[in-house]
Amino acid sequence: MKNVNLYKTIEEFYQEGIKDEYLVMNIVEKCLGGKTFKATENDDKYKHIDFYWESPKKGLIGIDVKGIKKNNRNDNKKDDSINWIELQGVTGYPGWIYGEAEYIAFRTYKDIIFVKREILVEFAEKVTKNKEITFKCPKELYIPYQRYGRKDKVFKCLTEDLRKLSENKGFILVYG
Repeated sequence: MKNVNLYKTIEEFYQEGIKDEYLVMNIVEKCLGGKTFKATENDDKYKHIDFYWESPKKGLIGIDVKGIKKNNRNDNKKDDSINWIELQGVTGYPGWIYGEAEYIAFRTYKDIIFVKREILVEFAEKVTKNKEITFKCPKELYIPYQRYGRKDKVFKCLTEDLRKLSENKGFILVYG
């Protein structure tokens, strides 16, 4: 029974992610022009690119979309004041922050914050430098967290810090 619930939860997260991706794709086309199209399964899995945007001015741009998450797994509601940044994936390979997307698009309830991935990498490495990994979900920000028995490493980041990073070669699209 436990496995059935786990698979159901995974499927729900997957479907939510797909909805977020298509929402962002539609808003990008509507607000910025050009065309968007879903990345291949391989690009999604290995390059961490959810979709491509054919920008009228810049050409083809890979974008990875991040939906609204809970602050803590046991919370009842999602919290768009924070975001979880993945340094290392569950397989032990580098996390999505080290993928090949040009932008990471963070969805909130009212807007989408686009941050250049390279700028996010610099920020992430700076704020987590010399900090010990914890195996208990931290209340504090910028503490590397690894779930017990897993290979992933993530940290919690303020959405407002992502807004500030988007000012450095990023942008914000308002939709809500």
